[in-house]
Amino acid sequence: MDVLSLPDLKELSGHTDGPLVSIYMQTQPFGPDSQLENVGRLKNLLKSASAQLAEMGLRPAEVEAVLDPVRRLSDDRPFWLRAEAGLAIFADGGVRVFRLPEAPPETVVVGSRYHLRPLLALLGSDRHFYLLALSQKRARLLRGSVTGLTEIDLGDAPSSLAEALRWDDFEKRSLQYHSATNGTSGGRRSPVFHGSGEPDPKDEIMRYFREIDRALVEQVKDGAPLILAGVDYVLPLYREVNSYPALYTQAIVGSPDSLGDEALHEQSAAIAAEAFSAEQRQAAERIDALWATPRATSDPETFVLAAIHGRVEALFISNEATLWGTVDEAADSVELHTLQQPTDEDLLDLAALRTILAGGSVFPLPAAHMPRDAAAVALLRY
Repeated sequence: MDVLSLPDLKELSGHTDGPLVSIYMQTQPFGPDSQLENVGRLKNLLKSASAQLAEMGLRPAEVEAVLDPVRRLSDDRPFWLRAEAGLAIFADGGVRVFRLPEAPPETVVVGSRYHLRPLLALLGSDRHFYLLALSQKRARLLRGSVTGLTEIDLGDAPSSLAEALRWDDFEKRSLQYHSATNGTSGGRRSPVFHGSGEPDPKDEIMRYFREIDRALVEQVKDGAPLILAGVDYVLPLYREVNSYPALYTQAIVGSPDSLGDEALHEQSAAIAAEAFSAEQRQAAERIDALWATPRATSDPETFVLAAIHGRVEALFISNEATLWGTVDEAADSVELHTLQQPTDEDLLDLAALRTILAGGSVFPLPAAHMPRDAAAVALLRY
């Protein structure tokens, strides 16, 4: 059982060989009778999945082959010990399960693709960020979400300023003593010493931070916000050498070693929430400013095709809306249907996933909070 990440969402979106079963269920965290209650919920949802598979023409043995890995979860006590607010379960004869920090609407969908849009709202509330905790004793990179912080290995970066200086001192000593170009008789060369005044502490720290920055950029590729934590004189020094494009301006001021992980998580999650809220607000303001231009649209055919071509910068989607239809990518055409037909997919799902895969932002909202009172509104890159 995993915590959902963007790479997981991308991997799931690539499955197109049905029948694929998507189950969203609420769960009770571990406590008296929680496993019994959770297993009961799962069994009821499996009945719905079984009925939908049968309607697609699968024989009982074929239905069982798809759902059996999910049924086996019922007796897995360690699995239920780790329950949180909800689960997303994806089955195709194998099973992938993700624990969710918020309870989803209970849903069972069987089709040629996994039903992933319920995850978008949950990812929106659990969008990840990075925290770089800096001190002279150590530097730690942590991946954060509403559920906690997880440390990420910084590879060959020095673990502390002392370790960085140990190698720097070795290099300095090697450079301060070398042979003169004009040798004496017998081929021996006279040693030459260069000035070796006390190093500037700022320079030493900056070299250390450059190594941390190099390792961080090698590890982090997804552009999520980066938040700094450190004492007040350290933070501007790191900002001077930073090359990560999504470094956030607000930081946690104080020794991260003294604060502890619980306080670091609480403060960094609050800063990240503000960053995500600002991103959504700015996208909505740009849609309003560009509404009379081709850059902003609520036309389904326009934004679905734009998403397929990677042209959507930001997409607002109503949590309650669906858009049934089909896409012919070769012909670059969209066909919309008022009622779902057998070969249909939810084109809002498709548009959201393609937007995410192309590096755009997706903001699932309650219908009452949607811009322009539309089912979906897109801000196009061009």
